[in-house]
Amino acid sequence: MSHFASPMTILMVEDNALQRRVLEAQLQPLGHRLLVAANGEEALACLKAGGPGPDMVIMDVVMPSLDGFKACESIKADPATADIPVLVLTALSRDAKDRSYAAGADDFIRKPANTLLLQVRVQTHLRIRTLSLRTGPLAPARPKVVVASANAMVLTQVQNHFGKDQATYFEAQGESQTRAQILAHQPDLLVLDTDLSEGSAQALAMALHQSKELTNLPILLMHDPGELETWSRLQEPVADALEKPLVAPETRRRVALLARLAHLQKLVGQA
Repeated sequence: MSHFASPMTILMVEDNALQRRVLEAQLQPLGHRLLVAANGEEALACLKAGGPGPDMVIMDVVMPSLDGFKACESIKADPATADIPVLVLTALSRDAKDRSYAAGADDFIRKPANTLLLQVRVQTHLRIRTLSLRTGPLAPARPKVVVASANAMVLTQVQNHFGKDQATYFEAQGESQTRAQILAHQPDLLVLDTDLSEGSAQALAMALHQSKELTNLPILLMHDPGELETWSRLQEPVADALEKPLVAPETRRRVALLARLAHLQKLVGQA
């Protein structure tokens, strides 16, 4: 992919052979090297094998020997592997998301994973890892965020969920107003609702991605359930996706992730 000078390495930790093949088919188009571990113990052995290790881990949690929660805790407790992003991918319901984040996971997706969502999350975490290795520790940054939605309540929700004092927000209702706000304020990221008062969210995302000046602008796509399938061929312009109705912890996590990406891109660009 264009964001990487060379392919990166993803460790897939999954005990079910069919699920491994599904995951491999979803990830192969990204062009990265894929490694496989059948359980948590094999994953930890792979990470401690020496030499260049994986750049990211995609972890199931229900596995024999050592489950994914404990494996994730071990990865994050070891200074040598703590900075490797871990994405938990599981069909386990109930409190699986909370338990994953409590174990130190960087991200969480329920099975069956939407291919576009999985691909954009993987690409974003790998981009952040690549940039982090070049910049070192991050200083706090207050991002500028354009929120584009036909629903004025969405801006209020994003502000309340991420924090009114944590960012500077600009509102837009349609495609033309969004373009104007981006040109006027040069935001760090765009929160783009598929519901706009005029124009097309897809056309806008493609146009921004094809613009030399704005191709790296992180876009967080807000969509209705089932709507993401219509974006299946548009993974490049989108850095993350968030299903409506918005839930505070997830909105905060998604905006924070892309704010971090934007800040790293700016630091590397200034270096």
